[in-house]
Amino acid sequence: MRKAALSLLVVLAASSTAAAGEFELAAYGGYTFPFYSQTFKYDPGPVQVPIPGISVQQSGTFEIKTSGDLAFGGGLTFYVTGGLGFEVRYDHADMKVTTQSSFYNVSVGLPAPLNPVVANIVLSGGSADLKAATPFSLNLKLRTGGSVRLMASGGASHLGDLQFTVQQSIGLGVIGFDFVENNVKVGTIGVQATSPAGTGGGWGGNLGLGLQIALGERAALVFEGRGFYFPKRTVEWQPILDRPLSDIEQALLARVQERLPAVEFQPWWVQASVGLAIRF
Repeated sequence: MRKAALSLLVVLAASSTAAAGEFELAAYGGYTFPFYSQTFKYDPGPVQVPIPGISVQQSGTFEIKTSGDLAFGGGLTFYVTGGLGFEVRYDHADMKVTTQSSFYNVSVGLPAPLNPVVANIVLSGGSADLKAATPFSLNLKLRTGGSVRLMASGGASHLGDLQFTVQQSIGLGVIGFDFVENNVKVGTIGVQATSPAGTGGGWGGNLGLGLQIALGERAALVFEGRGFYFPKRTVEWQPILDRPLSDIEQALLARVQERLPAVEFQPWWVQASVGLAIRF
């Protein structure tokens, strides 16, 4: 695999007949394909009921997923030889985030001959807002010669603030029993995870492959696929306190917060683009 990649780089660098010292300005537009999803499973831990023969099992789950959206960008390359250049590029990649499958399940075991009480609660849908990712990249770029050119470029990318906010209703746990109606009362609350502005950025990388088709002497139509990868960012959930909580709700909330996994967002996506390049 490494030998094949090295051979490709040698071919790209050596096969161009274009003049050294050339600049190339390119603009792109396309679509993103992100690869982040996370399932959150939580529970308030063991529940002690001061009534012999009663046991309580409960847990909640929901999911966060990303989906694609529009992307655009541009780059400036200086070719020090016909096939070897240095590229500076800026990308603007939008991604959609949604919360899915929010459930809370309760099973209460009762003394015989009573049947267990089972409650499967569908909670209200959450909301999410993710600002566009805007990486700035410094790349090494290689290309072949001719009217149809192959390209490869990659290097270091810096991703600044990546602001996002996710809100979701979760179950706190059982806060009351009604043995007459044979049901339970489950408390709920909203939680929010926010990555605000000013939290800093991080370095990652990018790698792209493309094809140029000449449109006259100085212009070319560009088709490109490029991937970006950055370290994950961790954000803790905080409760949305829109009402006073009872003592039992406060105790359950403290337990749930200990067991609710943090958001571990992984900025990782691929984008497919088409664009125009001008050489001068």
